[in-house]
Amino acid sequence: MEKLYKRGIHDENLLNSLKNEEDKEGVLYPLIELVRKSKDLVLQIRDNYFNIYYRGGNVAEVESLNRVKFDKNYFRKCENKTDEDWNAIKSNSDTAKELFKAGKFAEYVDFVTENMEFYWDNVLKGRGVEEKKTQHAICLSNTDKDEYTILDLEYQVSTRSKFHYNENGIRSKDDFTPTPRFDIIAIRNCDHKLCVIELKKGVKALSDPSGVQEHAESFANTIGYNKETKQTFVDEMNNVLKQKRDDLYLLDKRITIDTSLEPEFMYAYQFDSTDKSHPTFESQKKVFKHYQDKKYIDGVNYAYNKRILWLNEGDYTLKGKGEL
Repeated sequence: MEKLYKRGIHDENLLNSLKNEEDKEGVLYPLIELVRKSKDLVLQIRDNYFNIYYRGGNVAEVESLNRVKFDKNYFRKCENKTDEDWNAIKSNSDTAKELFKAGKFAEYVDFVTENMEFYWDNVLKGRGVEEKKTQHAICLSNTDKDEYTILDLEYQVSTRSKFHYNENGIRSKDDFTPTPRFDIIAIRNCDHKLCVIELKKGVKALSDPSGVQEHAESFANTIGYNKETKQTFVDEMNNVLKQKRDDLYLLDKRITIDTSLEPEFMYAYQFDSTDKSHPTFESQKKVFKHYQDKKYIDGVNYAYNKRILWLNEGDYTLKGKGEL
């Protein structure tokens, strides 16, 4: 029987390696300290491993001191892969792994992020990077006792989850089960409700695929499908909260989730001043509303009556309950 996917660190050895209790420092505890003190790093728990992100890029996927993964593309220097020096890429990858396994975590992060930034700027030339950076900035700006506390980023629904995409969903096919990804999981601290937030920046991000309606449909056919799927998700994320708060001390002790409340799907939209076709925030809001009011291909409007948090450019703090 295939093991269900469930967010959380289930291996006691891994969890203990991250702690500092009774004067016994776990081998990975200095990495947690580095994240805690950094203004640029965040840690997100997955299924028995965790990711460390820098400006939206995954710096390290960690299972143990001896098992770290990262994207080797970070060490690329050329847009065309045929022009790459793959031996140099392997050498840099080996250097990064050696630094990590030696417990030189600050040096590891500096080495990987320096190459990552070069890759973003000179190889990708910014393609697909801006939304990641915005998402990361929102995470850093909404911690502890702000109006919202970011609990997780990039939540991808596994086919092994109890709330996997419903087989009767409009995008499900005989040989394919969608695995939708939600940008932000947050706690709204005024009522302690868990919120699934889809982030959009600029009107080009609003049309399907992966637009306003499709993300709402994905929620409706996964987490939001019925009472059981909603409760399973809330309980899973409550366990993540407890580990980040009580075991790793990454969140304030006062942060709680009301597990009796159903999770809420909503949007956050940030104004994009570079869009010359819709130069004002009000005009971009109208475009968003246009896509929100459109019915999906099966005649259902999944985005109807979902709240929207409006963010000015450069503003990353989530406030209020949002506009309906």
